[in-house]
Amino acid sequence: MKEIFEQGINRENTNSAKWDAREKFFGTSDVLPMWVADMDFAAPPTLKDALIKRAEHNAYGYTIQNDELLHSIENWVQGRHQTNIDTDLLSFSPGVIPGLHAVIQVFTEENDQIVIQPPVYPPFFSVIETHNRTIVENPLVLGDNGYEMNFVELEELFKAGAKALLLCSPHNPVGRVWTEEEMKKVTDLCVKYDVLLFSDEIHADIVFSKSEHFPAIRVNEKVKELTFTLMAPSKTFNIAGLQGSFILSPNEEQKEKLDKQLQKQGIGMLNTFAYTAMQTVYETGDEWLEELNKTLENNRDLVKNMFEESGLPIRTVSSEGTYLVWIDFRETDTPHDELKKILIEEAKVGLNDGTTFGKQGEQFMRMNIAAPHSTVEDGVNRIIEAFSE
Repeated sequence: MKEIFEQGINRENTNSAKWDAREKFFGTSDVLPMWVADMDFAAPPTLKDALIKRAEHNAYGYTIQNDELLHSIENWVQGRHQTNIDTDLLSFSPGVIPGLHAVIQVFTEENDQIVIQPPVYPPFFSVIETHNRTIVENPLVLGDNGYEMNFVELEELFKAGAKALLLCSPHNPVGRVWTEEEMKKVTDLCVKYDVLLFSDEIHADIVFSKSEHFPAIRVNEKVKELTFTLMAPSKTFNIAGLQGSFILSPNEEQKEKLDKQLQKQGIGMLNTFAYTAMQTVYETGDEWLEELNKTLENNRDLVKNMFEESGLPIRTVSSEGTYLVWIDFRETDTPHDELKKILIEEAKVGLNDGTTFGKQGEQFMRMNIAAPHSTVEDGVNRIIEAFSE
């Protein structure tokens, strides 16, 4: 299993967005791509076998989930996150973002205020704006030990009439895995002010050794009636292209409303391979995931240590999970546009522009470390050499 993560996999000329869209996105294909949030690792071998077996049937008509899939999801969430779920309340969607579009359309009204906590995953802005809802920002606060939530301000926003909170847990791009205490504070506020909680937990399984993911519904029994939990195996097992996720609704009435909206959007049914993939990785992927998380934690430490040892004023923000590292270039005193130019033209590394995560991302960049150790080392060395010059 270790070889999968030591060797990686060549993804060029496979229509990979991360690799084959470099020219379009960066203006050149001569960059090491460390941007799009998928991995340069092969998925679990059991998945390949399962997909081949399914393909051998050679019929690909409309497909539905079965009880075995529901049971595998239930077991995974219980085993990984000590959280019991009612599988009768599960709905399926091609991805978490389509799912967020659906819950926002159904359970909020035009002009409703929805809170987000930037710097945050760019689609969090668009899923609100697209449906004429109002974005209300509760920016995270960066301290010596990483980012924290501003609970005082969050409560004021709830008092002022915010309808919902769009929570990123674990957080993309800053890598926070919210503690039980933090999740208790968030959910208590949601209950107190009757605020809906749309909890994006797509990175739930990618958590490092000293941290633990706490689903919102695990820490607070009362918040269950306000919470839509969105999860998927896509980030966990590098299968985003197979397009399968699930949404846990608070109750049967809410699930029925959600399912009607998913049908309106034409996304109430997954593709044939998505069901096979989801069941397979949840039933057989534990060993692969354990090795992945060790690899990612080592890569996180590598990036941090290399920048510290370089003597350059470049820092990584303390991270507890995900395979995304938030890099702080503020002390270089390099204007943001110039920073992008140096990274692309001199370092020849393709990172995600920090400002796409909100104005709080000025002079920050997001690096994807889901690649072999040697690739990550190469990427950091390129940045160090460019800024040393």
